[in-house]
Amino acid sequence: MKLAAKKSPLRIDTIIANKYRILRELGRGGMGTVYEAVHTGIGKHVALKFLECEVDRDQLSRARFLREAQTASLVESPHIVHVFDSGCSDDGTPFMVLELLRGEDLRARLRREGRLSVEDAVTIIEQTLRALVRTHAAGIVHRDLKPENIFLCDQDGPSILVKLLDFGISKVTRSEATLDTLTHEGVVLGTAYYMSPEQARGEDDLDGRSDLYGLGSIFFEMLAGRTPHVGNVYHAVLVDICTRDASDVRLLAPHISESIAKIIERALSRDREARYPNAEAFLDALAPHAQLRVSSADHLLESAKSRVSQPAPSQLTESHNGKQPDRFGARIAKLVASLLLLLIIGSAIVIVVVHERFKSQRAQRAAALLAQSPSVELGRENPREALNQATKGPLPAAPKPDPSPQPSALWSASPSGNRRMPGDAGTAIRRVSPRSSAGIAEDLRLKTTMP
Repeated sequence: MKLAAKKSPLRIDTIIANKYRILRELGRGGMGTVYEAVHTGIGKHVALKFLECEVDRDQLSRARFLREAQTASLVESPHIVHVFDSGCSDDGTPFMVLELLRGEDLRARLRREGRLSVEDAVTIIEQTLRALVRTHAAGIVHRDLKPENIFLCDQDGPSILVKLLDFGISKVTRSEATLDTLTHEGVVLGTAYYMSPEQARGEDDLDGRSDLYGLGSIFFEMLAGRTPHVGNVYHAVLVDICTRDASDVRLLAPHISESIAKIIERALSRDREARYPNAEAFLDALAPHAQLRVSSADHLLESAKSRVSQPAPSQLTESHNGKQPDRFGARIAKLVASLLLLLIIGSAIVIVVVHERFKSQRAQRAAALLAQSPSVELGRENPREALNQATKGPLPAAPKPDPSPQPSALWSASPSGNRRMPGDAGTAIRRVSPRSSAGIAEDLRLKTTMP
């Protein structure tokens, strides 16, 4: 029978059962709506789940809704959502009070990430199996294992806490169980992609191995990015499950180890006799991989602790095997070497600057000498040496003007009485006019300042 959806009334800020005040809507499904509420007496925040269908015309849906509350309360496990209360609102709508979970379901995470790491997938499967161990021990088959019903709770630390949800279509397999069976032979309930072949065929004698097949399908999807059986329509998926073995997960995820691939292959066997006989056996097969994950996490934790507790370099002392490396001393040595290098570079710069200033002063003295003494006579063969000799001592005083008349032309006489022109070979000298002496001084200054 197709369920007629009932329009959800506006329940925000209303009081349910005289003690639960509804705060906000958390989610909505095909049959129910979940709200966050607070207990008006003790202030505890909880989740209220309401059945959203015409319960008067569909008593089976009402019974299944109450079955979920009874089943979750019957199985005590930290990996199964806790149910605190149940009842009906003033308008006759059934509700149940659940623990308020913070986090996301596995479907939301798969939509966001596509695939999970082997470590995270093993953790989720392991904790779900622990929930199934308690569920099967209570004589209940979940029959609706899928990513939407596996909740990943937020908690402190990097580990994941898994909660199994929604026992609405669970099946009782033990005669001593207090719950009645709500299904009949030939009725197919569940989500197609995660059904076992016997569940897809509508067989009535389902047991816990049917849940193990569904969990194997979830394991496959977390690693490969899609379910092991696909199809365009619902019935095509069921036919594929019943007639074809699941492919090797390594075809879609080559990085998966052979041991993980074999575990998934056995869980997805079409012959339920070839699957793991129970959840404990499945859990035992995963134990080496779970222990490897725990050991790796412990190793990372110990490494972090050792890094935090490691003494400072200045506190390192000698050990039994010898001295610890003196990192502080090495840093000091590097600092001293850097300072020495800077000192050497600075000294070289100072020497170059002083040398240049000395050369400049020397050139200035020579220029002043020539400017003040225009009659200085320079040896023609070696004028530089004459200049050096002239600039070694203090600058001479300016010569007094000669009152005797000077010839209009510069001539010199040899002992033989012959006149000789300036510039002839020998010991002849010439007087330099003040104008030409300044030019010579400039020329000498340029020469002496050149490197």
